[in-house]
Amino acid sequence: PIINHFVALIKTESFENSAEKIEEIAQSIVGDLDLNIVKKLTHMFSPQGITLVYILSESHLNIHTWPEFGLVHVDLVTCSPRVEKEFESSLKSAFVDYNPASIEVKSVDFDKL
Repeated sequence: PIINHFVALIKTESFENSAEKIEEIAQSIVGDLDLNIVKKLTHMFSPQGITLVYILSESHLNIHTWPEFGLVHVDLVTCSPRVEKEFESSLKSAFVDYNPASIEVKSVDFDKL
């Protein structure tokens, strides 16, 4: 099977940590990569932080936020052909309004497991 697993850590200035804003980011990533949402789950942590999970027909997308540190972690697994550059490009587009200080992207290589 095809398994692509990409993880990213985005460091940014403070951001509006609302479910709506995080969902806009997720929708941007999903749209850029032409993925299909099956189900959505969002959890708001107290006093702050959000986890958003999309179950995709191609696998899943998770976004976790730590607004107090200006950090967002994005995890994408797909069973359709994708490359790391596509994922990175979709993140740059999704976070353009947040002026990210850095976007670190890594790919999990299952051939070496």
